[in-house]
Amino acid sequence: MPPPGTGLFVDPEFPACVSSLVGAGDSPLPPLCERITWRRPQEICAAPRLFPEDSRDALGAQGILGDCWFICACSALQKSPALLQHVFPAGQYTWEDQGYTGRFTCRFWRFGRWVDVTIDDRLPCLGHKLCFSHCQDHGAFWLPLLEKAYAKLHGSYEALWAGQVVDALVDLTGGLVERWSLELANESFKEEMICRMLDLKEHCAMSCSVHKREGEHYIYFIFEWFGYEL
Repeated sequence: MPPPGTGLFVDPEFPACVSSLVGAGDSPLPPLCERITWRRPQEICAAPRLFPEDSRDALGAQGILGDCWFICACSALQKSPALLQHVFPAGQYTWEDQGYTGRFTCRFWRFGRWVDVTIDDRLPCLGHKLCFSHCQDHGAFWLPLLEKAYAKLHGSYEALWAGQVVDALVDLTGGLVERWSLELANESFKEEMICRMLDLKEHCAMSCSVHKREGEHYIYFIFEWFGYEL
């Protein structure tokens, strides 16, 4: 493994600076920017790796960025190894490999096609710890790297502040969405919905969201097998 920063890829399109952290400045993030530093995984821990041995330790946790909706979608992604490998393609050089360059590529579904997003592995930190998403195993970095690629796709980390789980699920799976509103649902519809949920729970990712308008509730469905190609 080369020393941190020695001959490693530096992404000129998404630099390690404030412009990659904030865009419009309409979130609580800007005041924290001057304290944030950028570190490669080998500067954060002694033995970084993409995925931990125990899949339960790969589960994500939210940091100071308000993107729990994205992290939730990533948790659903973990349940499908084929989808996860498609979004985070296998065969990339990591920190223990001789060919490691600090470059990673992730893939997202955007406007009817899969788009590759390449980043360097410099990650936002406060002190020597990741300040945005992280895995339960702090030595695993698949989630913060995927989050960085998603932030690049949207223009900045701040652009990920607040969102809908279903939107991230579409971007991560290429699936179709079915939305059910419970606001005016009668008992018959609710019973039908529960039956469909039980029938579909083994075959699709589901999420539930509450909109700001009082009394408006939605259950979202995204079917993994639609619009997905390997």
